[in-house]
Amino acid sequence: MNLPEATFAVLEELKRMREEGLREIYLETETIQGLEKALGVTDNISPTQNKETASKPIPIPVHKEQIFKEKIASEFKAKEKPNKTFKAIGVDVAPEHAVKFSSPPSLTLPDGDKRSQWEWLEQEAKNCTVSNSELDPDGRVVFGRGDLDSQLFFCGEAPYEDDEKAGLAFGGPSGELLGKIIEAMGFPISSVYISNILHWKPKHELAFGHRPPTQSEINFAMPFLRAQIQIVQPKVIIALGKSATDGFLGFDSKRRLGDVRGSWSEYNGIPLMVTYHPSYLLHNPSKSGKRKVWEDMLKVMENVGASISEKQLGFFQ
Repeated sequence: MNLPEATFAVLEELKRMREEGLREIYLETETIQGLEKALGVTDNISPTQNKETASKPIPIPVHKEQIFKEKIASEFKAKEKPNKTFKAIGVDVAPEHAVKFSSPPSLTLPDGDKRSQWEWLEQEAKNCTVSNSELDPDGRVVFGRGDLDSQLFFCGEAPYEDDEKAGLAFGGPSGELLGKIIEAMGFPISSVYISNILHWKPKHELAFGHRPPTQSEINFAMPFLRAQIQIVQPKVIIALGKSATDGFLGFDSKRRLGDVRGSWSEYNGIPLMVTYHPSYLLHNPSKSGKRKVWEDMLKVMENVGASISEKQLGFFQ
């Protein structure tokens, strides 16, 4: 990965973290100096800054994000293809892309037990021509998985490359961390249901990274998600991250995840808890971040009547 690609990836991750509600990140002094040197930024942090100071949270100034945008946008301008679907910065979508998703499918579950309904729905998703048209040559539809009688329905954003390779929703590092959270709650991983708003990986023309789903993509995929919820009939839905929150609460460009995280909402009469996506914790492994997510899970446990031990109450304090 060259410098423009690496820097663009950093910028996209910073933007994603900001959308998740994060306002501070932990960076070592050497990391900051390396980035500033590579980008030609001169207002370096003093090299005499000690390790204790360097480990403290450092706010991200707005002007430095603008420096990222200007430099990387100029690097990608020359590489831009005339018919690019997505802009180099952000996830603005060409009109023809939005039109493709303008008619969400109308799904009516067939008669039968939960298992037969779920298998029918999975085949509908895998045979969907629109969904398949978005797949890379080696990509595939990744449907929900888990206990069809579960009390808990965990929902994330969209499959990543690791999920496509595993053929499982949350089949990569984020899924491993989610599994640890679920087990810490006292639930076997096999006893919950796990899915995503989208059942395909959002397409983009860069050779690295991923992008969040667009509003039109979310709207198109929601009938498949609603049908899964109809089959499982959970007691609580847990929305993991901003894209899942936009799907359940409606798209709102001004809404920050931190504004709704940890508070109860409803989706079709089912209690809905919004919390951070496990990838947030992977990129922000602070005790305070883990505690916020855990407090949300304690509320979920209380809602479904799960026993909570003193040890569980004290996690990450």
